[in-house]
Amino acid sequence: MSAGIQLSGELIADVKDVLVKHDSSADNDLMTLQYLSAIIGYVLANQTNPGLDKNAFLKDLSTFMGQVLDQVEADMKPQQPAQEAFGIWKPDQA
Repeated sequence: MSAGIQLSGELIADVKDVLVKHDSSADNDLMTLQYLSAIIGYVLANQTNPGLDKNAFLKDLSTFMGQVLDQVEADMKPQQPAQEAFGIWKPDQA
């Protein structure tokens, strides 16, 4: 069983290298994205599972891509340095 999708810079670079080997214009990241989208459409169109709602699956993939985008952008934001806190705590004197 898979532990989930494992993305890495190396994996992405390897996929891009294959695309560039096929078409040098894929060196442009936006062209790479077009190829990846076309590949998704091609593979999905060739699925023969009669119970598969291809359009719903495509929408799910779109949502998933958005989640990955949000997570990666959040990971790329510089983290605020931890700030030291100072105070004197006194227990309630009830």
